[in-house]
Amino acid sequence: MKASITAPKYEGSPVAKRSKRGPRKKRKPTAPPDDPAALFRHASTLHERGALDEAEAMCRRVLATTPDHAWALNLMGVIHCQTKRADDGIKFIATALSHAPNEASFFNNLGTGLTGLGRHGDAVTAFSRAIELDPAYATAHNNIGAPLKALGQLADAAGHYRESVRIKPDYGAAWANLANVELDLGNIDAAEAAARESVRLAPDYPAARNNLGTIEHRRGHYGDAEACFRRALELQPQYPDALGNLGEILKETGRATDAMDAYEQAWRLAPGEPEKGSNLLLALCGLDDAKPADIAAKHKQWATNLPAAAPTAFEKTTRARLRVGYVSGDFRRHSVAYFLEPILAHHDHQAFEIFAYANMADGSGDAVTERLKGHVGHWRDVLGLDDTQLAEQVRADGIDILVDLAGHTRSNRLGTFALRPAPVQISYLGYPATTGLSQMDLRLTDPWADPPGLTESFHSEALLRLEGGFLCYRPPEDAPEVSTPPYAENGYVTFGSFNNLAKLSPTTIKLWSEILLAVPDAKLRLKAKALGDEGTRLSIIQRFSEAGIAEDRLELMAWITSASPLAAYHGVDIGLDTFPYHGTTTTLEALWMGVPVVTLADEWHASRVGVSILARAKADDLIAANGNDYVEIAASLAGKPDVMAEYRRHLRGMLVRGGLTDGAAFTAQLEQTYRDAYRQLFS
Repeated sequence: MKASITAPKYEGSPVAKRSKRGPRKKRKPTAPPDDPAALFRHASTLHERGALDEAEAMCRRVLATTPDHAWALNLMGVIHCQTKRADDGIKFIATALSHAPNEASFFNNLGTGLTGLGRHGDAVTAFSRAIELDPAYATAHNNIGAPLKALGQLADAAGHYRESVRIKPDYGAAWANLANVELDLGNIDAAEAAARESVRLAPDYPAARNNLGTIEHRRGHYGDAEACFRRALELQPQYPDALGNLGEILKETGRATDAMDAYEQAWRLAPGEPEKGSNLLLALCGLDDAKPADIAAKHKQWATNLPAAAPTAFEKTTRARLRVGYVSGDFRRHSVAYFLEPILAHHDHQAFEIFAYANMADGSGDAVTERLKGHVGHWRDVLGLDDTQLAEQVRADGIDILVDLAGHTRSNRLGTFALRPAPVQISYLGYPATTGLSQMDLRLTDPWADPPGLTESFHSEALLRLEGGFLCYRPPEDAPEVSTPPYAENGYVTFGSFNNLAKLSPTTIKLWSEILLAVPDAKLRLKAKALGDEGTRLSIIQRFSEAGIAEDRLELMAWITSASPLAAYHGVDIGLDTFPYHGTTTTLEALWMGVPVVTLADEWHASRVGVSILARAKADDLIAANGNDYVEIAASLAGKPDVMAEYRRHLRGMLVRGGLTDGAAFTAQLEQTYRDAYRQLFS
């Protein structure tokens, strides 16, 4: 989900003033005399009208006779930057500054050009000089925010946006930008206030609508968010951020198939923004009709758009300790952390030197973040580094093994992995499919999730199977005790799933409905953030109604915030896994709360994670080979209260005995795998 920052704005050239009596007719200006001042005024008018070629020609006429005409040099630079010739454009503006070193607008334009080139540090310097020359320069205060945000200096960016709107309270674009950064800082109330002010001041400004939609989404107001994104697209049909955000809303409210068109358009319009393609790839993993081979091909296609580094020769380390770097945007209370923390907490620091590359915004950390920091030797905040700079940092740190924990999920840094900063690069944990990168050497998995001979062709990485299983789970400290089965009190069985609604594929709805039809008095409890939205609730009710399931058989719950979210399992007898994209954290949470989970195995990783978990827990009888088997296992278990009660009493112990919570043993196995992988590279 992405809010938009308005691109820095060029300004400062004097232009002809329009009559206050109303818009004038557009007509081709008459040719001016060969007077530099008159020629430049004409060039400014042409530029204002968008006639960039003619304006450039007029500037050249000025400079032919007056090569030190600072305003013409500045305008030439602006035109070059606007026509994708920014390298030359900033040279023109710099020359203008040599003739007018105290012109604040020239520094603003220089900063804008540098921002477009990704030279964010230099851009901040230029904008800062503009503000020094003119402290009340609202546009420069607004413009400096974009490179500051790119550098990860969010608090400084917010400060400049606040100053911009203090100077110019009706500055709608600056209010929209302030909303964006306040959201990144975790100040959601301030973000919403700024977003609503931007919409009030600039109701037809697409970025204002998009940013308000992003905040509504964060609030869980999915219907309002969707309306904002659709309004932004009415105003600007080819708006990549709004298209991508609309796709997220559709996916998270259970309309993943509908989301694909929005994702495709966003990726087509912004091929230089890899995250647009990543959004599509993640959604693709949950589609009923997507074949694993086609999913893999789409991932590999995505990777071809990334710049790759020249081949790099690495030398075998002579250090006593291997250096391992973990890259993630989720070093916080997040599903990834439940599996990462046992590893970081048990690494052998005599044999391994651990680095964490945290791609996280200021203010997004929490108590989990602080614990994780305590487990690593080196913590790097890298949000402000672009892919090349992050690759340089990894090389400077001398990392031997670089581990990606995100795949194509939010805040990934796959662009850095494409630059090959480490001799061994591994994909792990946060994603159910290949990265598509040929530069990613290995993918960690196990024999259950990726049986030998079955899934190799679906990956650009070589599969490295951990024989004891590829997951180690740290149950939440606030997990409540296991309760008695709710069946005993209710007199009927309650099935349940707490997966994101994005995983409620048509096949999932069909199979769950068949189970409810086979167990006529049973109910189904679903819990998801999106179910706090009334429109989403009605949509889910309608989907089950079409499959013959009445509304009174559904218990639809939003997120729990007042107590442990795991307490909701006290009301569930039997868990139902989603298909084709299995749950991971949700499955382990259910099992930890004594709830058996029925899963349906298929032919690739995303639809075999449940197999890995249940096989290790020695609960193979909950693994279905096909749809009919899935319905039969669930319905049969519903008729066996004694078996449900046995699971309730013993599932925690089954997870422990299966090694799913043994961080020390798991990490020892993982470390040996790291050593073997590194040794094979230099054998």
